[in-house]
Amino acid sequence: MITRQSSVDGGIGLCITASTVVHVAVFLLLLWWGVLFPPKMNIQETYYVDVVNLPVASPRSGSPVQKGDDVEAPASPAPESRMSVPTTPKNETKTQKAADKAKVKADADADAALAKKMAKLQEKAETKQEEAAMERLRRKVSSSGSGRAGMPTAVGTEAGSRYEDYIKSRLEDALKKTSLYTTKKPLVVVRLVIAADGRITRKKIESSSGDAAFEKSVMRAIEIAGDNLTPPPNRKVFEGGFIFKPQGISNK
Repeated sequence: MITRQSSVDGGIGLCITASTVVHVAVFLLLLWWGVLFPPKMNIQETYYVDVVNLPVASPRSGSPVQKGDDVEAPASPAPESRMSVPTTPKNETKTQKAADKAKVKADADADAALAKKMAKLQEKAETKQEEAAMERLRRKVSSSGSGRAGMPTAVGTEAGSRYEDYIKSRLEDALKKTSLYTTKKPLVVVRLVIAADGRITRKKIESSSGDAAFEKSVMRAIEIAGDNLTPPPNRKVFEGGFIFKPQGISNK
């Protein structure tokens, strides 16, 4: 009996051997290539950052806890203590208020005293002006003729006297009793007509400064003066204009 040797086993061994040789050759070729031409590789450095606190919208609420870590969020800082404002004692406040009231009252009293003093000075000045006006009137009447002409004691019929000065003196005496005005410089111009028997038949305001109180006082003075007037000389109708002021009366 003839035994045949299997050709399969010999083919497998050759394939394995050939494959091993090829792999070794390729490995050696790659090793040789790597030694001759080493590859230039960029080394990327890795940085490690320790995250302590992340920014948040409200710093007082604390930092959030990072997910995946077992680190607890730091405790929120204690609230800052506010500075206390020193308070003023109640007694001291009352004392200050009382001092302020006393100061205000003292200022008001000083203003009132000053106003009163100014009013007295003004009244004194007006009195001096009236006296000066009366003195000028006396001198004017004296220089016109008789020493009694135009004075309150004259009767308006003396020789050389002026009847209008007599009327003016009577009006001035009456105006001193009725004078009242509300403005600084009141003025009223009146035209009078006196009949032959001494009666005032007409009185007309020709112009005025607009002080109604002074106008009424002038008209009242004319009524008082006209109660008992001496008739004009020679029994003729008299007509004349007079300028009324608080300081005195002058002929127009």
